[in-house]
Amino acid sequence: MHNSYLTFCLQGAWYAVEAKRVREILRLPALTPITEAPHYIIGVVNYRGHILPVMDLAIRLGQPPPSYQIHDHVIVLEQESRLLGVIVNEVHGVQDIPSEMIDVASEYGGGREPTTRLVSHLAKCEEKTIMLLDDALLLGLSVERERSVRQLASSPSIHHWESSTDPRHTSGGVAASQFARTYVLSPDATPEEHEILYERARNLMSSLEQQDSTQRAPLAIIGLSGEYFGVELEKVREFTDLLRTTPVPCCPEYVVGDMNLRGDILTVVDIRKVLQMSVVAAAPTAKVIVVPMGDALVGILVDQVFDVLDVSPSDVIAVPLALKSINDTYLKGAIPYHGKILLILNLPEILSNGGLAVNEEV
Repeated sequence: MHNSYLTFCLQGAWYAVEAKRVREILRLPALTPITEAPHYIIGVVNYRGHILPVMDLAIRLGQPPPSYQIHDHVIVLEQESRLLGVIVNEVHGVQDIPSEMIDVASEYGGGREPTTRLVSHLAKCEEKTIMLLDDALLLGLSVERERSVRQLASSPSIHHWESSTDPRHTSGGVAASQFARTYVLSPDATPEEHEILYERARNLMSSLEQQDSTQRAPLAIIGLSGEYFGVELEKVREFTDLLRTTPVPCCPEYVVGDMNLRGDILTVVDIRKVLQMSVVAAAPTAKVIVVPMGDALVGILVDQVFDVLDVSPSDVIAVPLALKSINDTYLKGAIPYHGKILLILNLPEILSNGGLAVNEEV
């Protein structure tokens, strides 16, 4: 039996939460501080018409407060009607972890009951140990605390900066950006980086209720040779690190080799040829997208997995003529992304008809 988890890193350690609890993954936005909230709730943000409390997971785990960076993420967790954002350093994607690889975390003399430990289980995956978090406990803000956060966050003074077109708007004589300088970004952050935080917060204010949420689908943002591409998350089984590969005889250069994935033999391919890009050597930090193909699994080599977006069909546009060097059948459209046009890949079509057949004849 396999369980799907979203894996991520925080201060150099690996953690995971159940993938079914993850609603969305965001880039760190500007936050509004809340004084009468648990010490690990460092602020709130207007999340598509809802107040989203954001937790510093490091503080929640008893670690020293970190210095946040512009590339940090917020994982939005959802249980019933409760939402919680968790700040992490790097998101590594969804991974299926077999039950036999998961053990109950020891208490190490801490004296806590198992029901009160945030790290409930440990999973041994390849050369790393992943700490599995108890989502119910993580989302377990008391009703009184949650009501306090919502009441404070709905006051006009708290949200005044969000409705302003100037991110440096002041309320009550205190600059709103003071919070970002003091509590969010590192002291050497530039004004441009602070502006990015506020732009992200403004973009989050659009309400999902204004759109048909049943048609929205998650899209993983990947990098290939400095270019962004989108991959439908429903086509992906998991993301994993590129491990040692064994060359396959009589194969073209786009076949990277076979990789052992927890006992399954995974053939890893480089799809750059199909996308009219040069095939290059894999970087040490490369990732592999694991895609089911019938009864087999295929690994797609990518440079990096950057983000996961919740995309509506209305967000998708036709591929601009200037980018149509790629066969249209290998693309499902495009979306604007950070000032660029991001192409959405049709992975089943690329793997089936992209000329990536493996010839094992000697």
